[in-house]
Amino acid sequence: MSLPSNRVAAALALSSLIIIGGCRSAGRFLGELLRERPPAPLDSMSVASDVRIDSLGYLVGSFVGEGTSRSVHLLSSDTGLVAGLLRRYRPDLVKRGDVWGSLSREGAVNLLHAGRRRTVARAPRVEQALVGSPVGHNAVTPNAILLRGSCGWRGAQVEVVADPHRQGVPLRGPVLGSFTRREAPEGGKQQEEFRSRESTPAPGAGLIGALTVRTAAVMDSVLAAGFQSLDLRKPGEPRLEINTLSDVDAADVISFRPGPGAVRYAVSLRARRVTRGGDTLLAATVMAWDSAGVWQQTIFRPTLLSLSRGRLTPYGALRRSLFWRRLQPISDFAFGRDNLWMEQVDVRRGSVLWGIIQPRGNVVVAAAEVETPCR
Repeated sequence: MSLPSNRVAAALALSSLIIIGGCRSAGRFLGELLRERPPAPLDSMSVASDVRIDSLGYLVGSFVGEGTSRSVHLLSSDTGLVAGLLRRYRPDLVKRGDVWGSLSREGAVNLLHAGRRRTVARAPRVEQALVGSPVGHNAVTPNAILLRGSCGWRGAQVEVVADPHRQGVPLRGPVLGSFTRREAPEGGKQQEEFRSRESTPAPGAGLIGALTVRTAAVMDSVLAAGFQSLDLRKPGEPRLEINTLSDVDAADVISFRPGPGAVRYAVSLRARRVTRGGDTLLAATVMAWDSAGVWQQTIFRPTLLSLSRGRLTPYGALRRSLFWRRLQPISDFAFGRDNLWMEQVDVRRGSVLWGIIQPRGNVVVAAAEVETPCR
């Protein structure tokens, strides 16, 4: 027995509504699943390095560094890497198995050139080396791989000095080095080219003001929740120095690319606050925003330092005694996005660390100590 035509039409309409509703729900679920969310904030950067010697003797991995007008200097503070390189390529220098004492006595060992003492029969090989900077990235050739040591493992370091293939390329400032192994095309070398970084518009004075106000508001809210007894207050309305070398009442504000065609802004803020008891502190944090303030991302959780007579020291028993400065965007190699280069100062340990963060996931790409109490 067949259903009347009007019932068939009603059933089809109901089925269509169910299907459409299901598709919309599935679409909303998929959209929510794929929606970008701010990653969890970091407490600090620590020494990080994926640099290694592979099974064929090639040096591969990522370095943090800085460029000069003539060359770039790439660093790793990975003590396991330092010890492994010295044992593998200069075992003649290791006396009685004491790697750190031997390195301290030598001061610096160049694995590519051993000078008059002996000819290097073996040395780490480099197939392809690139450096990314605020202006782009370029191929480079290492001319020195130095192992340095002055006071045991604490001061050990690998430094790679490299020259750009193409002269006239501006390499001053912070850089990210990447050493890889890739098969060369048939009948020739890897293509040596400089690729410029897609520029991002610098924030104007009005936007800089809005970004620093938003960052200060979030920082104060987090600190108030964590340290209610301090009753932190602003010491009036001090004027912030923008993108200078100042550490107190200062902010670095830069634009960067989180992905193709998008622009966000990173803010490193260091501002004075006063406690109920009259102690002057320095509050610091690093955040990322879009221009409208819809996207809000904390890269480093706020910290508190004691400020007395212009000197920064740890405040009480607080574990973290850090602040961040010299924020710069760095061109990534494989993606249309930027990394963030910065200095982390630890006033408790008396150390300065150069580090590179990939803001999409708050991932430390590479980090090395450049100043320690013994260097």
